[in-house]
Amino acid sequence: MNDLELQFLQNVDKISPHAQQQQLILAKSQQIGKLLLCSEQAQVYWAARAQMEHHPRAQLLFTRLKNETNRLLSLQQTLPIDHPRLQAIVKKTTELEDELYKTPVAMQYKTAQADLNELVQGVFQLMISLISQVIPVESGPRQCSAAEGKGCSCGS
Repeated sequence: MNDLELQFLQNVDKISPHAQQQQLILAKSQQIGKLLLCSEQAQVYWAARAQMEHHPRAQLLFTRLKNETNRLLSLQQTLPIDHPRLQAIVKKTTELEDELYKTPVAMQYKTAQADLNELVQGVFQLMISLISQVIPVESGPRQCSAAEGKGCSCGS
């Protein structure tokens, strides 16, 4: 029994049924989180990450790729897609990706990260699927309250 469940049982007579149910749901969510953290996918991910962190060449390539990707994202906001500067960064980013993923440690890390992400996303998708059969669930980020097709009215 985890801390939230223990707290729930100790205080069950002091809180409303709604709050009881909410605490129980949160306790179960915590259990799911702990199961994910203890999963084989998580263990493989942490081992691959540790190997990646102790591989200087992979770290250098990863840092350079991250910096080039940030530059690319920044310039994509201001330059047309066919601009020579943008094309040069796209080429450099692709070259860095190719070089990084020729490194076995980096590939193991990428695969482990994808496997863990797939497990976590699977859990969320299952919950959303079950809930959305009864209750409408928003599928994307929450938007401001402007009328449909009227754009943002929040002023930010």
